[in-house]
Amino acid sequence: MRVGGITMRIFKKRWPITSILYGMFFFVIVMPIVLVASLSLRAYTDILLANITSRTMQTLEQVSYSIDQEKSRYIRTIAAIATDNNLISLATSYHRSTESKDLFYNSFQLENQLKNYLHDMPDVVSAMFVYRNGGAYFFEGTHFHNIDTRINEDLLKRTPLYQKALQNQGRVLLFGSEENALIESNDKFILSAAIAPQYERSFSDVEMIYFVIQAKSFENLAESTSNQIGSFIILDGNGSIMLDTSKDKNKNIEKQTIQQVRDKKNGNFKTNVNGEEMFVTFLTMDRTDWKIVYMTEYDQMTAEVRQIYRFIMNVSAAGLALFLIVSFFLVRSIVGPIKSLIYQMNKMKSGSLNVDLELSGPLEVYSLGKTFQSMIVRIKELIIEKQEQEKLKNRAEIDALQSQINPHFLVNTLNAIKIMAMLSKATNLVEMTDSLIKLLSSTFHRGGSYLQVFDEMQSLEKYIHIMKVRYGDRFKVEYAFEENIMNAYILKLLLQPILENAIIHGFYAKESMGIIKIKGEKQEDQLIITITDNGKGMEQRTMEALLQENKVESLCGIGIANVNDRIRLNYGEAYGLEIHSEPGIGTEVIVTLPFLPINPDKHTI
Repeated sequence: MRVGGITMRIFKKRWPITSILYGMFFFVIVMPIVLVASLSLRAYTDILLANITSRTMQTLEQVSYSIDQEKSRYIRTIAAIATDNNLISLATSYHRSTESKDLFYNSFQLENQLKNYLHDMPDVVSAMFVYRNGGAYFFEGTHFHNIDTRINEDLLKRTPLYQKALQNQGRVLLFGSEENALIESNDKFILSAAIAPQYERSFSDVEMIYFVIQAKSFENLAESTSNQIGSFIILDGNGSIMLDTSKDKNKNIEKQTIQQVRDKKNGNFKTNVNGEEMFVTFLTMDRTDWKIVYMTEYDQMTAEVRQIYRFIMNVSAAGLALFLIVSFFLVRSIVGPIKSLIYQMNKMKSGSLNVDLELSGPLEVYSLGKTFQSMIVRIKELIIEKQEQEKLKNRAEIDALQSQINPHFLVNTLNAIKIMAMLSKATNLVEMTDSLIKLLSSTFHRGGSYLQVFDEMQSLEKYIHIMKVRYGDRFKVEYAFEENIMNAYILKLLLQPILENAIIHGFYAKESMGIIKIKGEKQEDQLIITITDNGKGMEQRTMEALLQENKVESLCGIGIANVNDRIRLNYGEAYGLEIHSEPGIGTEVIVTLPFLPINPDKHTI
């Protein structure tokens, strides 16, 4: 009974956790619903914007075609006037006339010719012939306009548009309301055109012909869009506004829109100006560099979407409330046993592998807990067993490789000592024997698998001394080691097999002096030792065979494979030997090791 009482007290103490789980469960359900609603809203908005953009692009294409036609009509007529020799001659005669009779006659003829050109162009308000040495001829259009377009020619000559037209002689240029600074009119559909005729000064005094146009096509466009929620802006190739149909012009919106559409041909984007989001669609006219821009408020476009979103959220909230009421009783029947299972799992997590799960919940939960416990325990046992096997395997392979050093070297050395002893009693015998003893002592009698670079170099010196006694002064060894690597630790017998290969095989039958260069340096966290000789070199297949154990039956082949395998077993595949050789030139062996300032044998756990 006491145990049961303790269990009940523990169960009662967990009720606050159940309340937390209810709250977490609520958010787990709410968040997916909100996410689905948001994604649905986003998808519907994208579809809506795609449809609106498609329809807007079709409208812009139709409008651009009409405007292109109208613009081409203006340009053709104005270009024809500027290239009419008779008309330009009349304008020049008018300017040069001094008699009233001549002035009247030339003016009458000039006016009739202009009417012939402009009789079907009611949009042309006026035309002005500006002369080089001052003065102007002014022609008022054939139809009535309540716009005063009489401009002082001196002021006109100082305007940027006049200078621009002079720089583009023979080309008709159109200008919008922004550049028509001298035209005093509240009509926002006023354009101007200018052309500098290409004639010799002796023939013509006309420097510029300036036209004022009341663009009916623009006005019709504005009227056709007056009932729409957006507005049109037409820009010329320089980004100047030719038309703006918005009722309440916002210069900041216009400026930002112009900056974003200037470098692209067609497209759409959403922009934010003064806290107001605008959706912009623009199109470049086919036969000109003008752009048509359509702007509308983003909130107005997506008002219908927001209504649908609110509807979805209301329905989701109602469904969520119903679901929570139904799931309340289900949660109560499962949360208790699951909390008990979590408690036992936390005990296992803390390191107790002999956990006795006592579950009081449904059979499925109980079985799940027991199965989970058995699985975790077995996995841990297998991991430990596998780790031990790998350690033993690696240690055995390293020991086996360490013991592969062929006693051939020791036999040859002893034979050499024997021969020298038989021939003569020389001090070389004592030195060679002493070097051999010290070399063997440093190699086999020193504990551990590592020694310092300094000690490895001392052993190499003894080995080189023996080999010079054996082969004579047919080679020499040069060292270039950085001071900061001499106390670093490396595996035993890494360099001797490489050096042996260079002396015995590299200098075999070589008449000239053999040179071996041993260089050691630190590169970041690596120790790089390079052994270079000027021996006979080797072919590619021989180099590959040297690094493959049991592929080459010679002493040195096994030795170099031993070195490479020991390095990779101890440090990994990123380290080892790299051989470069060219027949007749020599061989270079690069040994890549980790830089170890501390003896690993004394810091192995």
